[in-house]
Amino acid sequence: MSAVSAAYAILAALPEELAALQERRTRTWIAQGLELWELDLGGVRALACVGGIGKVNSAHATSALFAAGATRGLFVVGVCGGLRQSLPTGTLVHCERAVQTDLALRAEREVQSDAVLLEAWMRTAGGARGWFLTADRPVLSLWRRLRLARAFAGACVADMETAAAAAVARRAGVPWAALRAVTDGATEGGIFAFRRNFALQADRAAATLPGLVQALENCRQGTSGPQPGALASPAGAQ
Repeated sequence: MSAVSAAYAILAALPEELAALQERRTRTWIAQGLELWELDLGGVRALACVGGIGKVNSAHATSALFAAGATRGLFVVGVCGGLRQSLPTGTLVHCERAVQTDLALRAEREVQSDAVLLEAWMRTAGGARGWFLTADRPVLSLWRRLRLARAFAGACVADMETAAAAAVARRAGVPWAALRAVTDGATEGGIFAFRRNFALQADRAAATLPGLVQALENCRQGTSGPQPGALASPAGAQ
């Protein structure tokens, strides 16, 4: 399957995080125990999945999307917790590098996002950029937030799925990028802020995807911007 005929893959952990794309569904079906959505993003085909919370669910859902033919590029969307005061609630944060912080193997812990997808998404959606620190345990206490922030320099956020999905994409040769909205910050009472802000922030990242996909199509057709070299050939092709 060529990169042009393949679909894009869209992954979220919770249904609310894909709410902005529900009206674009053209069909749904069950694969590997998961509901997959086929989406029409302005004439461009995409497959989306609510995979569930945590790294195991994230890896499973990503594999299911790829098996269904969504190998043109992976977009991970949803919410996150800010680990810097410079990333307040409502900030859209693009992933430069995802880190599975609870993985002991340093060689496989970090996965860098695709530069072409990252820059294109930055241009269409705006926002900040930083590292996504992924772990199965939510960061609920101020002490854990500060401990994570001290371990990694620069802008960083906490989430529970991105690094696992990125690891599957790396092995499959599929370019990937991630965008999340901050629901709570590096302060006391983070869990209360999450509950208060989740509904408003949940699908903001997903809502930017139609514009991103159209920008990528324009680049592929040579009508504007640099050519997305990472998407020029089928996944895994040399």
